[in-house]
Amino acid sequence: MSLDTKIVLAVPDLKLREILLYLLRAWEYSVVIPQEKENIVEYLKRENPSLIIMDAALEDKKGLEICKAIKADFLTSYIPTIVLIDKRQLRRDLLSIEQGVDDYLIKPPDPIDLEIRIVLALRSAAHHFNANALTRLPGNKLIEMELIDRLDSGNHFSFHYIDIDNFKSYNDKYGYMRGNDAIIETARIISRNVKARGNGKDFVGHIGGDDFVVITTPEKAEPIAAGTIKEFDKMTVGCYSSPDIKNGFIVARDRSGRIANIPLMSLSIAIVNNASGNISNLFELMDITTELKKYLKGLAGSNFMVNRRILDKGIKKRKENK
Repeated sequence: MSLDTKIVLAVPDLKLREILLYLLRAWEYSVVIPQEKENIVEYLKRENPSLIIMDAALEDKKGLEICKAIKADFLTSYIPTIVLIDKRQLRRDLLSIEQGVDDYLIKPPDPIDLEIRIVLALRSAAHHFNANALTRLPGNKLIEMELIDRLDSGNHFSFHYIDIDNFKSYNDKYGYMRGNDAIIETARIISRNVKARGNGKDFVGHIGGDDFVVITTPEKAEPIAAGTIKEFDKMTVGCYSSPDIKNGFIVARDRSGRIANIPLMSLSIAIVNNASGNISNLFELMDITTELKKYLKGLAGSNFMVNRRILDKGIKKRKENK
């Protein structure tokens, strides 16, 4: 394994923690340890680890409740969780383990067993979740599966295709590290707005690069889009130098290779509401989405657009006041 594989070690027993830390580093994992009483779910969102090893006795034996909270949040639910537990607690809390834990080991764990469980958990996560390497949001395969499920169910849903305009020019001028930071922060903004304004079963995915998707219900679509745009536009102020912010553009090469004044980053959100259930397959959904995206790309600033051609004759546009 590589030191790029980060493991969160949430074990309050100092002696056990020291032993595990020694083993994990010997196996060439990168290890981070949350502070005492720190909110583990929020810590995982910041650290984006590949796996978490948690003691069931964490925070006065609330470790299993924390595991459930991890699995309940779509930003952390993909993270494999291995719980260390004693035999008595195992018998008493077997149901809780089944509801929130990917794997468990009796304390103290046998080093060989632990190493095997870690390797299997990481391999399983890579195979099943197909998370985007940068944002850890579900990737293309899971997005496709989710859309097919929604279409097959016949339930009404709203599909958002979110694209960062002028990202390539920003990335070229400010560097890929600043570009990656902008992508990660955009993922957080989208996720926060879906969680705050959407439903419990909404979906957020990262197609790759600067393209994201949201799947929610039609009545939540516009509030999510409006909130996302508002927060994104505030975020971009901190991405640029003061002269670029003052000018309202950067001097960079456009897609044809010519030096040009490129506008600052903005968001285009194409929204397709399947409120009437008339969209029957992915090809039709993507066709409508492409039409909306094409129109949005010709607009200045951040915008979202909702397809309503089933209900009326055209496309309704709403541009946010900034």
